[in-house]
Amino acid sequence: MTHGRRYWLGRSWFGLISAFLYAPIVVLAIFSFNDSRLSAVWRGFTWRWYVAALTNQAVIDSLRVSVIVAAVTTLVATVLGTGAALALARRRVRFRAAYEGLFFLPIIVPEIVVGFATVTYFGLIGLSLGMTTVIIAHVAFSLSYVFFVVRARLASLDPRLEEAAMDLGATESQAFLRVTLPLLAPAIVASALLVFTLSLDDYVITSFVAGPGASTLPLRLYSMIKTGITPEMNAISTLLLVITVVLVALSFHLQRGRLTRTTVALAVGIVLAITLFTFGRGSSEAGRRHLNLLIWSSYISPRVVREFEQRYHARVHIETYDSNEAMLAKLQAGVVAYDVIVPSDYMVRILVKENLLRPLDHSRLPNMTHLDSSALNLPFDPENRYSLPYVVGTTGIGYRRDKVAHPIDSWSVFWDERYRHRLVMLDDMREVFGVALRRLGFSINTTNEGELRQARDLLIRQKPLVRAYDSAAFDQVLLSGDAWIVMAYNGQIAKAMMEDPNIAYALPREGCTLTVDNLSIPRTAQDPDLALAFINFLMEPRIAAENMNDIGYAIPNRAARPWIRRELRENPALFPPPEALKNCEYLSDLGPMTVVYDRYWTELKIHP
Repeated sequence: MTHGRRYWLGRSWFGLISAFLYAPIVVLAIFSFNDSRLSAVWRGFTWRWYVAALTNQAVIDSLRVSVIVAAVTTLVATVLGTGAALALARRRVRFRAAYEGLFFLPIIVPEIVVGFATVTYFGLIGLSLGMTTVIIAHVAFSLSYVFFVVRARLASLDPRLEEAAMDLGATESQAFLRVTLPLLAPAIVASALLVFTLSLDDYVITSFVAGPGASTLPLRLYSMIKTGITPEMNAISTLLLVITVVLVALSFHLQRGRLTRTTVALAVGIVLAITLFTFGRGSSEAGRRHLNLLIWSSYISPRVVREFEQRYHARVHIETYDSNEAMLAKLQAGVVAYDVIVPSDYMVRILVKENLLRPLDHSRLPNMTHLDSSALNLPFDPENRYSLPYVVGTTGIGYRRDKVAHPIDSWSVFWDERYRHRLVMLDDMREVFGVALRRLGFSINTTNEGELRQARDLLIRQKPLVRAYDSAAFDQVLLSGDAWIVMAYNGQIAKAMMEDPNIAYALPREGCTLTVDNLSIPRTAQDPDLALAFINFLMEPRIAAENMNDIGYAIPNRAARPWIRRELRENPALFPPPEALKNCEYLSDLGPMTVVYDRYWTELKIHP
């Protein structure tokens, strides 16, 4: 092979590897400038998602929490890790290898194990989840990185330098401060930047130990995915990526001992920027009451929150979650203090059984008279003693009219060979089994194992036709045309319909899942009076309409209809006719049968 061919072969190989590693990141950055609300189709260049991200108070608050946690974690972990490295390097310590092994464990133990163990420990000692618990957990897993970076630098230092200083009359402390510490400084600063980056990015451990007022930016981003990937999320992710790259590059630069004026100035600039951002909110919190709200992402209008804060001189701390089960786990741990939560229908019954909800005082909720009667007195809470409806929805079929020639009215379309690899199912155990059970004529809440086994076999036969199981971006692949028929939540399809008139939504004749997300007050609420005022405020007709106009989900408030935007009010995906819902059901708690559902779901997912 000639030199020229080897040269171009090497260049091509490097290009392919680079594309494999960085193509998704480049696409994310490009679509952060997309003029469409949904990121599947390019509609032109815009800066508005960056403006939206930087003016989104919930995102800014989450970023501020992330920065505070990362800064404190960096300070504590750097001091402790450096001290430990010096002690093991310079002192005679028995079982030195065992101690070093202890520092190595947090790096190799799976994060999910660390997160679960940490929240269990906090529950055992009765420490309430919040920013303190997040910082403690972050220090615990990041300490090791400081230890090993500083330890490596110490191993390369010549101990005779310190001995020479003491021979010349310096004390041990003077020799350390004037000889050893300056030589260690690049490693200490580099490890600090590395810890700051790791803390800023962490999601898994934080999701276990975060409590009210401690929702970090990664937690918020992940919860936002549940309601669709938008260019605003791309913009936030791009900004976070840029910050991370700068910090990591600076860290590597310093690890090489390049402590120049430029790097020092850059590090000082970063510290000043962090300080200004962290404490820039000022003293506007003084004298305010605090309401801790646990809610799905993008499920409440920032304008509505601001109006409540002004009217009641309060501050609303919004924390988001990605599943009902995650919310249940936190409430069961007993170390969180949310004032208002938004559980789905079946979860309300579970929370009542677990004695985790506080009864609602209806005499202090006069605006509940505005609610739609069809959303009241439902099976999971027959007298609305513990919950009031907030958002209602259905799970049906979204499809492209320009690709599917005939109207769709049955779940059987998901077994149609003509649409092989053009079908997307939700990545949700209950919803997917609900489709098969409905097609077989059974209830979606069956506890008959024989019926469930038939549903599993039907889904296994269907699996070769399915393009993906996806609960986050089904609307995106439908808009892009990669999928023609998707199992879908009505709220996201309603938004897609406003983007593309070829998108349609159908409720199958066999029936579907009805959902109601509710407003409830946990038994551990710190300010139940303010929580009742908040729930009553959300049920005011004008407020409810403003909320729905911003979030785009159906709010069952009859008196709010005149203020709701026409394209939402007349959207059949959001407000279907009553006869279309006659065969639909609410999900209910399955009790011990849940284990069987889990087993069959696993068998379906691992089936080739």
